[in-house]
Amino acid sequence: MAEKQVESEPRDRRIIGRVLGVGIVAAAAIMVVVSLVQWEIRPQTDDATVRANFVGIAPQVNGHIVELHVRDNQLVNEGDLLFLIDPRPYKIALERARATLALTRTEVDGLKNSAATAVAGVSKAEAQLNASAADVKRSEMNPVVSDAEIARLEAQFQNADDHLKRLEPLLPLQFVTTDNVEKARTERASTLAALNEARARKSAALAGLASARAQHVATEAALTQARSQRASAQDAIGQYEGINTRIAAAEAAVHSAELDLNYCEVRAPFTGLVVNMNISNGAFARAGVEVFTLVDTRTWYVVANFRETQLRHIPAGAPVDLYLQSQPSRHFRGTVVGLGWAVLPENGTSVNGLPRVERSLDWIRLAARFPIRIKVDNPDDSFRIGASAVATVSGTWRSVDR
Repeated sequence: MAEKQVESEPRDRRIIGRVLGVGIVAAAAIMVVVSLVQWEIRPQTDDATVRANFVGIAPQVNGHIVELHVRDNQLVNEGDLLFLIDPRPYKIALERARATLALTRTEVDGLKNSAATAVAGVSKAEAQLNASAADVKRSEMNPVVSDAEIARLEAQFQNADDHLKRLEPLLPLQFVTTDNVEKARTERASTLAALNEARARKSAALAGLASARAQHVATEAALTQARSQRASAQDAIGQYEGINTRIAAAEAAVHSAELDLNYCEVRAPFTGLVVNMNISNGAFARAGVEVFTLVDTRTWYVVANFRETQLRHIPAGAPVDLYLQSQPSRHFRGTVVGLGWAVLPENGTSVNGLPRVERSLDWIRLAARFPIRIKVDNPDDSFRIGASAVATVSGTWRSVDR
């Protein structure tokens, strides 16, 4: 009996060992499955860095820095004066622009007076042209009247000449008296004199007509010149659609000078931290060249790189658990605000229209990583740009404004 009991004990131990082995293997398999499911449902990565928006503070005018009101790593509020560029040259430029504006207004007033004079000159030239046209018409009638008078006098002279020629042969025969013949001769002579005078008047009328026409042509030329002067005077004023361009340009120059003077004061566009500052008073600042950087501390982000196979489990609005490697015990909360849609591919780029695929000796293709932007809900002073972080996306998510 004792021998049977001794033989059964090793067999029982073997059975228990087999059961424990199977249990351990099953537990390990379950743990692996749970871990994989958890890895899929709650993606996690330590390839994450802290980010924040920042801008380079650069002046918009050139000049020496005469006042510096900040230091490196200083927190400044929106609207605070950061530094001041020497404003004296820009004050002089503003005064010059204002003087130019006043001079331009005076010049425009003078040009308007000149334009008014030119308009009056055009009116006068038009009146003179009308008068000369009337003179030409009157002068054109004089030769016509003279021709009629000449025709009448020629007929009268012809009658007087014929009458005298009839009387003169009758005088020796005493059929007429000497007085009758002398009277006929006097009539013929006076008619001839009147005819010559009429012809002289016609010549004078033709000369007057030529002179009137010449005066009319000169008056037309004067009117053309007056109109040209009026157009030049009006163009010189610079009036266009109710706006005087000369004054507008001078006013714009004043506004530009005022703007440049205001640009001498460089103020903080938002609340943030001054970083990368390596200047002092007296440094020459150039327009568009950054003097230092201002980090926007109002909003902090964590950019985490996740595998492309995990992206379907990371919807926008998903809550995220964040930990900084500098403070691993401090828990922060975040929200996914955007998924990256593009990364630079290493292979598959095209060359001359054909895809280029690098040759590889292994058959393993690693999943690409895409950046996920996460907004930090409860940041503190420990957040710095470039700091390492660990991000874990929770299984539930909530919608946020993007």
